Order: sequence, then C-alpha cells, then structure tokens
Amino acid sequence: MNHNVLLSCLLVLASVGCSSPSAPAVAADTPTASTRIVPLPQSLDMRSGELRLSGAVRLEMDADAPHARRALEEALAGIGIAIDDAAPTDVRLQRVDDAALGEEGYRLVVAERIELSARTDIGLLHAVQSLRQLLPVQVQGGVRLPHLEIVDAPAYPWRGLSLDVARSFLSVDYLEKTIDRMAFFKLNRLHLHLTDDQGWRIEIKAYPKLTDIGGASAVEGGRSGFYTQDELRHLVAYAQARGITIVPEVDLPGHTQAALASYNELACDDVENLAPYSGLEVGFSVLCLDKPDVVYPFVRAVLEEVLAIFPSQEIHVGGDEIDHPLYADFVSRAAAMVEGMGRTAIFWEEGSVAVTGPNVIYQFWNDGYDISAAVERGHPLILSPCSYLYIDHGNYAGQPQTYDWCRKEGVPLARVYGFDPTPFKTALGIEAALWTELVHTDEAADNRLWPRLAAAAEVAWSPADQRGYEGFVQRMGALRAHLDAMGIRYHREQDLGWDGE
Repeated sequence: MNHNVLLSCLLVLASVGCSSPSAPAVAADTPTASTRIVPLPQSLDMRSGELRLSGAVRLEMDADAPHARRALEEALAGIGIAIDDAAPTDVRLQRVDDAALGEEGYRLVVAERIELSARTDIGLLHAVQSLRQLLPVQVQGGVRLPHLEIVDAPAYPWRGLSLDVARSFLSVDYLEKTIDRMAFFKLNRLHLHLTDDQGWRIEIKAYPKLTDIGGASAVEGGRSGFYTQDELRHLVAYAQARGITIVPEVDLPGHTQAALASYNELACDDVENLAPYSGLEVGFSVLCLDKPDVVYPFVRAVLEEVLAIFPSQEIHVGGDEIDHPLYADFVSRAAAMVEGMGRTAIFWEEGSVAVTGPNVIYQFWNDGYDISAAVERGHPLILSPCSYLYIDHGNYAGQPQTYDWCRKEGVPLARVYGFDPTPFKTALGIEAALWTELVHTDEAADNRLWPRLAAAAEVAWSPADQRGYEGFVQRMGALRAHLDAMGIRYHREQDLGWDGE
C-alpha cells in the first residue's frame, strides 16, 4: 500500500474504508482499529472482512519465544480472553528465518486466524504490542478485528528514554511501570542517570558510603534513596523480558558532589565544599584529576561493579559540563577501561574532544554543539537535542515546575514529533531525556513523559518521510483508553483533544 493511501486509512476514525490496487476496500461496517497503532507501521494493508473473537482462542507456537508468549497471554487475559486448545480461533506465534525483518521486525496478519511472526522473541514482542493496540481495553459483546497485514521494522536500533533518578529518586515500582509503558510503544533503551551532585543511587560494595551518605541526599523538595544491586538485577531482568535494555550511567568526572561528600579524598585538597548538595546549579564539582592514584582506582572499582550488574553492551560514563585541563585525558582513560572490560563507553557530546577508539558513542544534547568532527571520525551518536527531546521542559510554554533554559516556548508534543534524525549520518537513534530537578513525584514524572514519549517512539521507529503529525495525533488520540488502563497520569494534551477533560 502506498504511503498516501496508508495515511488516508489511518486518519479514518469512523467505519469508512480505503482502497488501493493491493488492498481491497474495507467493508463499511468494519472497525478501523488500525487508527490506533503507534509507532506508525512501515507497511499496513487493510483487507476486506473481519475476525471476531469471543471468550477463548487456541494458542499455537512452533518456536521458543517465552517473553512474547507471556506478553500475549497477559494481553488476552486483560480483556477476558482465555487460552483453550478447544477454541475455534487460532493465534499463532512463530519465529521465521526472514532476513528482511531484522532483529526487531515482525509481521502481523489478521485473517481467519491471527498470525504473529518474527525472527526473534523481541520481534514477536513488538508484534504483540501492535496487537494490543488493535484490541479494545474493555470487551462488550466480543472483539471485532479488521483483516489486515502489517510488516514492520524500526528505522533506528536505539529508541530510548534517559531518566534521571539522581536528583529525585524514583522507586523500583515506578520504574517497572515505566518499562511496561515503554514496551507498549516499542521503545528499547532505558538509560538510568544513577549519579549526580544531588544523589548517588547505586550500591557500590567497595565504597558503601556512596549510598550511606550520597543516597541520603536529593534536590530540595525531591526524594532520596538508592537501589541495591539485587534490586537493579531484578530491574534488568524485568526490562529484558519486555524487550528493553537498561543502560546505566555513572556521571564522571563532574557532577560528583554526592561522591565527594561520601569520600572526601576524591576531591582536591583545596576544595572546602564537601557537604551533600540539594541545589540546582551544575558544573561546580569534579573528581580531583590531579590525584590519579586515588581517582582511577575508584573509577575502575565503580565500573567493575556496575558492569557486573548490567549486561548492556553500552555503559554511560557521563562526562558533561567539565572545564578541566585533564578532562580529555580522563575520557580517554575511562573509555579504555570500559573497552578493556569488553563493553562500549558512552559519553555526553563534550567527550568528543578526547582521543578514543571509533566505537565510543557520544550523546548529542546541545543543539548548538558542533559534533561534526566526531561524525567524521565515525563515532555513533545518540540524539537528544534539548530543544526537541528534553522533556523536563514544559508541555507548553510557562508550564509550572518545568525548565525553559533550552527553549523558552517549552517542548510541546508537536515539537518532539518534529525532530528529524536523518541529517545525523552516524545516528544510532534517539533518547528523550527527563531530568528531575523539578520532578519530585510519580505524577509529575507521568505528566512530563506522556504523551511526549510516544511521539519520541514514533520519531525513532518510523522513517521521517513516512510519518506526519496529523496522522500521529489521530492515532495517539485513539489510544487514550489504553493510557488510562495503564494508570498513566498524562498531560491532557490539547492537540489530542484531551485538554480540560
């Protein structure tokens, strides 16, 4: 189906059909459930007819896909559909050797039965999420699904959320909910910003005072706390079962006041401010790089424990907002440490001044920063330009308890959706970023994340030349009941028709 016809189909909210040479007209009484799929699929063919589901389906599986099976069973059970070998309708999960689908692509066919196929368990997880969006939240008198075929795969392999838990702590329970919601929109990276001036949130057994002291502080008005290593391992497994990789960040060598307050010897001898910190200013603290015999054993010990918890290939070492003559040397040495441990280092964009191997990844956050030299050297990029993807900024201009330092008008939903990654030739993908200096409750976090994170998901999944804001608004607006069912306390976005309700 060509793109214009697809968009026409997706924009229909009533029972109006669409047609093309390869897709017969949808019957006038067929619900156009395809209007609810976010991110926009690569290919969607609407066909005549519909499938009706009642109280049970028969599940067929011909390959190992435990995570997809769990997700499918939970989705069906959530609307009262049981798994029964005697049921009249089949739902089939199958892994197929189809190179065109890649590691995360999938095919979803609704005809006389429902078929979900992919090369991997993760691909099948994505197929299940698309099926979930087609299904209603509540069933009254059975389920009617239009006959269709979706063939889909992501434009970018990195589709993430950078979530700051250092300034104001977020509980394991809230992170689990966030992971579930991310999976619904096919996001696949949760970047946890675990340390900063205001708090140190990860247990390091070689340095217990990091959490004894650093875990007890927070930004003023925010929440303190820390995660044990067992809690983080649980989160890693929880995320993996939902197709999401957790990428840890320990921010070094700056943004380290919580570490300096815990272990004073990490500071230079002339530093007098060694107390825990609860303010908003940044860029004032740094490990004493003039004491390599103290600093680098600390860095190595911390990284070794971090890597033992998190199996992600990529490990974020921070590196932003530092003005120090030995800064580039630190980046080079830390990158070599991570590489020597068999992983790949990520630094914020400023780290690109250092000499490192070409596999080191840089995260671009300042729209005005010239990252071209790193691109020319072939370094992969994660894109988080603040004027598009810093969602600690307001959903609208002047929203209380939000920042506007990067963009005075805030970062509304349409602005997030308007970002185009294609000019960045080495881009792995994108991350929306939520910093928590002004986000002190779960409700506030929900308000900043949703629905903007769904827009970021579509930017990362769907090619820029295939998507459009009007279509996204129609599809996202139709998913409101799903967000309600997940308990999300989202911003009531005017563009989606949610304002004031």
